[in-house]
Amino acid sequence: MIRAKAIQVALGQRPADIAILNGRIANVHTAEFYPADVAIADGIIAMIGDISHCLGKGTKVIDAAGYTLLPGFIDSHIHVESSLLSFSEFARVVLAHGTTTVASDLMEVAIVTGIEGIREMLKEAEGSPLKLFLFSPSHLLKPGLETIGGGFDLSDVKETLPWLETVGLAEIIVHHILATDDVLSEAIALTERARKTLEGHAPALTGKTLAAYLTAGIRSDHESTNTAEALEKVRSGMRLMIREGSVSTDLRECLKVITEHRVDPRHCLFVSDDVHVLDLTTVGHMDHKVRMAIEQGLAPMAAIQMATLNAAESLKVDDWVGSISPGRYADILLVKDMEKMPIDTVIAKGEVVVDKGQLRLPYKAVRYSPILRNTVKLRRPLEPDDFAVRVDRGAKQARVRVIRVLEGTLLKEAAEARLNVKEGVIQPDTNKDVLLISVVERYKRSGRVFTAFVSGFGLKAGAIASTVAHDHHNLTIVGTNPLDMAVAGNRLAETEGGLVAVRDGQVVSEVPLPVAGLMSDANAWTVAEQTRRIHEATKQLGCPLLSPYMSLSFAVLPFIPAYGITDLGLIDALKYEIVEPVLEVST
Repeated sequence: MIRAKAIQVALGQRPADIAILNGRIANVHTAEFYPADVAIADGIIAMIGDISHCLGKGTKVIDAAGYTLLPGFIDSHIHVESSLLSFSEFARVVLAHGTTTVASDLMEVAIVTGIEGIREMLKEAEGSPLKLFLFSPSHLLKPGLETIGGGFDLSDVKETLPWLETVGLAEIIVHHILATDDVLSEAIALTERARKTLEGHAPALTGKTLAAYLTAGIRSDHESTNTAEALEKVRSGMRLMIREGSVSTDLRECLKVITEHRVDPRHCLFVSDDVHVLDLTTVGHMDHKVRMAIEQGLAPMAAIQMATLNAAESLKVDDWVGSISPGRYADILLVKDMEKMPIDTVIAKGEVVVDKGQLRLPYKAVRYSPILRNTVKLRRPLEPDDFAVRVDRGAKQARVRVIRVLEGTLLKEAAEARLNVKEGVIQPDTNKDVLLISVVERYKRSGRVFTAFVSGFGLKAGAIASTVAHDHHNLTIVGTNPLDMAVAGNRLAETEGGLVAVRDGQVVSEVPLPVAGLMSDANAWTVAEQTRRIHEATKQLGCPLLSPYMSLSFAVLPFIPAYGITDLGLIDALKYEIVEPVLEVST
């Protein structure tokens, strides 16, 4: 970062571009609030305190009387693609809520297109006031039990680690560490030599396994879902990333390590992991987490530190962002009410992007590379028979494994059910809430479809489908009957991906996601309205889940207990191996 002009402004040799006067600063380094002015030059904070010598004829003055100046908020673990938005539209939404920096591994687009998709996303982010830091994906270094379109191998890690945007190696999987995978070990060694961070992914990990995992050098984790787990991890030296997303809502429970156990919050921070556009445009982003924390009894200064400096330190970028200090990017929020946290003004990289609550960044259509288009490739149109789970024609009943999806968490339970068999095909049972779940390979035109059983979606009719499905993003369908499942899958092939709800053979609602089958190219508020409508349509089908399509995207994930599902089979997430969905049949 070039700071020459800021140095000259600090010395009074040149006038500041912007001066913020009469405000009260939140100093996250010292946990103080006090009056101070701020001088900005070339998007960098040049001076705080008495800045009278920094003012000149061309200086734009912002009167902050009655306002507290906060550092811009940082989300240090988010998957931008899960918002369903292009980066440009994602930036417009979160900037309006005071977020000025995000860190993402862009793994989702890499799964579909490889490193070239990451390059396209970074190119789009270059001119944005929202700063994007990159993690090199680690999930894809070890060949998985699924088919993907792209990938990210050791050569890609070697290429991306030196990039200025790259802050570390993302979401290192427990299974891979404990198996002492050679490729991952080399990636970890490369990251450590580069003095960058090793980010964890350790759901329900405790005891000796946690100790072994930390011994590998893992620095952080965002998967804690209860107080005991969070407390053990932070006491073990981990950076505790307290997650509040659209499906996994862990903030209230994990915050108790501070509010009840009185742990020093200096190594605690807030993250989103996965949050969709409807939540971003209604409840907010990092501002929402700060408000929630204050409502739960956290002191405002501690909440602000967790959303700013603590996050910057976790990413090892606190010399760039995270505080209102000389030499940092001029990322500053003007707020009047420290508890309700309405964001009046947002300055990002020295640019006023929100003024008196109004977003100043207009919508601009993005022309996407062919790399990110036409990524849903089926061998042929899907037919109802593709979703049949067959057993002996003489069977009357079958005992099957069931993926039980839960509200408010990414964790899934292992369940079983007895289902009727008709002419050799196992039948779903809406009365028991045991439905069909199918993964359709969408990259290689293999024609492969794997079907198992799921509960928790509560559908009484129809089917829902999505091309957002972690961590393979194959076409995934949940349904009460094969006909509607086939219609849903074929519709998403026509729209180049997205979300769809079907009933009686007809599409009742959809959200097209033609960018890698993950993101829309439309205006954020248009996508939010489409998402609201499909949630309502899915509720009409009987689904009780608040975020049914994000729940669907995680129902298949092989790295979160108890089960996942891919185009190759049903995965035991604890053993990371394929298991049979049918346990026994009876005549």
